[in-house]
Amino acid sequence: MTRLLRNAQRPIWLMLAAFALTGEAPPGWVTVYATQQAPVLSGFAAVQPGTDVSITALQQGVLISLTVAPGESVQPGQTIARLGGPEIAAALVDAQGASHAANATLAAELSKFTDHLSTQAAVAQASANAQAAKARLAALQAATLLQSPVAGQIQSLAAGPGAALLPGQAVAVVQPDSGAWVSAVLYDPQAATLVPGTAARFIPADGQPAESVTLRGVLNRQADGGFVLAFSGSALQQNEAGTLSLTLPPRKVLLVPSEALVLDDGRWWVMLHGSKGDHAVQVVPGEAQGAQTPILSGLTAGDQVIVQDAALLYHRGIAALYQPPN
Repeated sequence: MTRLLRNAQRPIWLMLAAFALTGEAPPGWVTVYATQQAPVLSGFAAVQPGTDVSITALQQGVLISLTVAPGESVQPGQTIARLGGPEIAAALVDAQGASHAANATLAAELSKFTDHLSTQAAVAQASANAQAAKARLAALQAATLLQSPVAGQIQSLAAGPGAALLPGQAVAVVQPDSGAWVSAVLYDPQAATLVPGTAARFIPADGQPAESVTLRGVLNRQADGGFVLAFSGSALQQNEAGTLSLTLPPRKVLLVPSEALVLDDGRWWVMLHGSKGDHAVQVVPGEAQGAQTPILSGLTAGDQVIVQDAALLYHRGIAALYQPPN
């Protein structure tokens, strides 16, 4: 990726003049292609040796039921309360509508593709949108169930049926049994769509073998935006720290060489090559995967993206928009 330096030592007009005088052929380009990619979420994690766990609301709503009392035993994944109310009901209706609409769009694109009226890129985009809408709906449905991430005893209750809750507000505190659990912090927005039962790996920092763990729930969201998740495992060593790695289902993405991206004033651009000339297009990139970067929006499969001297061409296009002073 190329970052534009506003105070670069070499003036841009000098670079443009040198480019014009060399008479070089147009820079090389590549064709954007779609491929399958399995995103990996990772973040700091630590084994918690039986520390108390607060079960909090992840959405605004009303506590419509509470099935436990202080002193009662709970199992990992056991539902202890349900969240309802007009706010979460409206959010569910919106999410269901968005999922139905995305599925309908996908079905329409598939039908048009069969009749040679659509492109593979359009089908891939519709499929990705449908999967994302489904994940958001599943995460919202999971948020209506407040579950214990660990085995233990209910130590205290902070709210009762009928209580209006805000995101992050505690409902109960669980004192875990002897078994340890993993607390992990993920900053990727996709962490909000994870559902209990998702498999992951805890990789100890001391070089010990990775251990399989299972997501039990999202505990809360930190002030800095990080999602705190709880995972259970069968062979966890107390006080061990490391990395939590979680692989999401494969999805179709568009990849471009990272060097084709140009950052200007907080926005990412690429230079498209076409029969009518070269022009800049704003894009939204994902996290770079080595020498390639996935593009979340702004391009379609088959586009031709300039790689060589992309920043120089981008600057030349901007310079052409301005008239020199008299």
